[in-house]
Order: sequence, then structure tokens, then C-alpha cells
Amino acid sequence: MKKGSSEQTKEEMKKERLRKKKELKRTRQQAERKDMFDIICKAKKVWGELRRKNCKEEVKKKLMKEMHDLIRGKIRQVRRERRKTRRGRKRGEGKKKRRREEEGRKRRGKEKGRRWYIYGRHVVKKLLMYGNKEVLAALMQAFKGHVRPMLRHAAASSIIEYAYNDKAVLAQRLMLTEELYGNTFTFCKVRMRSKVLEANPDKRNSILDEMKQILTPMAQKEQVIKHSLVHKVFLDFFQFAPEKMRAELIESIREAVVYMAHTHDGARVAMNCLWHGTAKRSKVLVLFCSGLTVVLPQGEFSHLVLLAAFDCVDDTKLVKQAVLSEVLSSLDEVISNKYGKKVLLYLLSPRDPAHLVPEIIKVLEKGDGNAHSKKDTSVRRKELLEVVSPPLLDYLRDNAAGMVTDKATSVTVSDILASACGDLRPAMTAVAQLANQELLPGGTNGQLHMAEHPAGHLVLKWLIEQDLGLAEAGKEERFGRILVDTVGKQNLQTWIRVNRGAMVLCSLLNSCDKSVSEEVKAALEPVVPDLRRCCSSKGSEILLENLSK
Repeated sequence: MKKGSSEQTKEEMKKERLRKKKELKRTRQQAERKDMFDIICKAKKVWGELRRKNCKEEVKKKLMKEMHDLIRGKIRQVRRERRKTRRGRKRGEGKKKRRREEEGRKRRGKEKGRRWYIYGRHVVKKLLMYGNKEVLAALMQAFKGHVRPMLRHAAASSIIEYAYNDKAVLAQRLMLTEELYGNTFTFCKVRMRSKVLEANPDKRNSILDEMKQILTPMAQKEQVIKHSLVHKVFLDFFQFAPEKMRAELIESIREAVVYMAHTHDGARVAMNCLWHGTAKRSKVLVLFCSGLTVVLPQGEFSHLVLLAAFDCVDDTKLVKQAVLSEVLSSLDEVISNKYGKKVLLYLLSPRDPAHLVPEIIKVLEKGDGNAHSKKDTSVRRKELLEVVSPPLLDYLRDNAAGMVTDKATSVTVSDILASACGDLRPAMTAVAQLANQELLPGGTNGQLHMAEHPAGHLVLKWLIEQDLGLAEAGKEERFGRILVDTVGKQNLQTWIRVNRGAMVLCSLLNSCDKSVSEEVKAALEPVVPDLRRCCSSKGSEILLENLSK
């Protein structure tokens, strides 16, 4: 009994301590918030009911009206605290929503971006997200003149970035970036921004020098350098700055370039740093990218930075150690990615229009002939190709089934075998072995024969047709010969049963290797009568024409 009584006493003492702690907290908050204290308590209670998932629609409307009545006229105070802003961010409907937006607009004249509370930014973001055109225009105008200090503030910078990327129209985007060009630029600004330097050649150096002074400190803050708004201004600087100014800025931002590669303009800034930086700076940039070489190839824009590095960095041994070693160790992840695949294809066949759109090729051509790349382009490409060829051939040999039957990676198969240097036979044999079975229309156990597969039959056709290119390049391997020797005559005869199989046989009959075409023609002669009887597809008709030649 004594033991139980002692435990009960401890429990009561604990409850008493908690009660006193709550009372102390309540007294302190009441002293700090004064007239807002009662409103906060009521708002907490309403919010507790409103956030419930089982709260009925009619109850929600009633509670929402009560919430709006509570915070009306007190938006400025509400913005300063996390819990209150969560309640203030609730969208509401109709007049209530517009009333709160109007109140936010009235406050803009008083605050003018001078104080951005760490929790108040949520209210501003909700106004940007759900406000009408008038509210958005008013908010954009409120940002004017305060973009630079806001970008240096961790909380406010995210608001500016969101407004710039997601809500601003072209004129508003130009207005938001204008402050980063300096006072001289603003003074000289004409109707077309791109004509400012042309219209004021005497002010060119002043404008660019001011831009450099504004941009250099921004590169030292990781939170700021990640924003696309800043990247746009950096890119404009690189396009117009003289060599000396450009080199000075590259020196100051080289450690931050890796944080810029994820945006359209930022990737092009990083490419300019590689093209116009000295060999020493280029090495530093490559080393900074080394920890992200699995992420960079898979980015929509960041993969272009690697392509630029392949084009201009003369130290291919460094590129191999810092970049390619990590890429090749994660081939499964990279080769299955849309952009990662382009990086690998670029190493195999640089600037191939089949894999890169003309606009990207033009961007990459801007780095040609730069002052710091001394090695011959063909030598650099050959050295990189020698690095990536063995791992790619081994990967194809071990993963032939998955690559051939996947529409996304099937194109890579033909490129590897067309461009890689080294022994192609093991990889070719692995691909041909997939077709080494009787073709049954519709497949067996839900798996189509390679010659009937939508992607597989195209791989066979491409590999047979590129035998001519291999012969011109002086390579000994011929996929057509390996395929015929692997599959055998009896299995080849079954390919006439389907349209796609017949088209692959047509490719073999037109092979550059005459011995292959003659052997296939002899193998198909016994089944010509069957082919004529079931000549119901276009492939069968074309196959008969080829056999009759």
C-alpha cells in the first residue's frame, strides 16, 4: 500500500508541475500578445474543428466565416507567427477571400518589403497562388525596388523565386530582374532591354562592372545562387562581358557553379565557365562536379554541362577519374534515364542530330574554338570513347534482353555496336542469342519472339543495316553473319509467319555481306510456296519480291 501511495503522489506532483507550466506559458503569452491573445485562443479552437477530415461542408462554411471575422483587420499581426499564419492561409471563398486579399494589398504600402517574417511568407505565397490579376499586379509592384535585399533573405528569396517562375508575366519578370543589372542600366534602359548596351556603348563597362559587383556576393550564398532569377542575370553578363571581366567572375563563382546547373540559364552559365575558364579553373569545376556525376546526367539541363565538359576539357584522364568513373559505375540508373542516355550517346557519337535537337547543338558549338582548349577535338573524343566502350559493351552483353525489349534503351543498343571500339562479337552474340528459337505468332507465355517484338525487330534491322558502316570503318565483326550462324536455317524459316519477321528477313537479303544474303535466300527457298499461300501482309509481299530478284 505504501508503494502504491508513493506512485500516486509522484503522478499528482507531475500533473501539478505540468499545470503550473501551462499557466506560466499562458501568462507569458498573454503579456506578449496583449489584445491579440483572446483572438489567438479563439482561432486555435476554430482551426482545431476546421482541420478535421470529417468536418461537414456546412459546418466548414460557418467556421470559415467565424475565422475570417476573427482575423479581419489584423493581417499584419497574424503574419508574424507560424500557427496564426496557418490559419490565415486557409483559402476561404468568394467575398471573404477577396476581403483578405484587399487587406494584404493595403498593407503593402506600409511594409514595402522591409520586414519579411519567417512565417509571414506563407501568407504572401498564398496571395500569389490564389490572388486575382489585380492582387498579383499589386504584389509584383510591392516587390519593386526590394528584390536585392529580399534575395539575401532566406525566407523572402523563396517568395521572389516563386513569383518569378510561376506567376510573373514577361514584363513582371523583367521588372524583378532589373535591379540586378545596376543603377546605370536602369537609367539607360530603353524600350528593348537587349538594345541597352548597343544604344549606350559609352556606358557598357559601367553597366557590366556594376553587374559584376552585384553578382559576386550572391555567389557566396548557397540559398541565393540556386535561384533561376539570378541565373538569368549571370547568363546575360557572360554574353556581353569582355574576356577580363568574365575571367574575374568565373574565378569568384567557380565553387558555386554546381548549384546553378539545374536550371535552363544556370546550365548555360556553367557551360560558359567551362569554355572561358582557364585549364586550371576547368579542372576545379570538373572536380566540384565529381560528387554529383550520377545526378547531373539525369537532369533536364544539368546533363548539358557534362556535354560541354566532354567538348572542352583537355585532361581526359581527369574527366575519367572525376566524372566517367561514377557514371559508368551506375550504368543501370543512368542508361534508363532520358537525359542520362543522351550523355552516353554523346560519348559514342558526339552531336549526332538523331539524339540532339539542332538548338542544343548550336549551344554546344558556342564553345568551339575557345582559347583554353588546345587538344585536337578528334583526339579528345577518341580518348573518351576508349574509356566508355569496354564498360558499355560488357553492360550490353550482360543485359541484352532488357535493353533490346525496352523501347527507351533499344536505340542505345545499335549506337553502342556502331560506335564503340574494341571486341564487338560478345555483345553481338548476346543479342543474336535472344532470337535463337522458333517463332510462334503471338509468343509463348506472354513473351514475343525478338523478331516479332515491337522494339526487338527494329534492333535486328538496325544492326543488320549498320554492317555497311562497320565495313567502311574497317571493323571485322558483322551482325548479319553472327545472327544467321546463331539462329540457324530452320528457325529463320519460321520468321515468315509474321509481318515483322518478314521485314527482318528482307534486311538480311539486302545485307552488305553477300554470303549472308545468299545463305538466307537458299534457306527460304523451301518455304516460298507457304509464303505465297499466306501472303496477307506487306512484309510477305516485299519478302517475295526480294526472293525473286
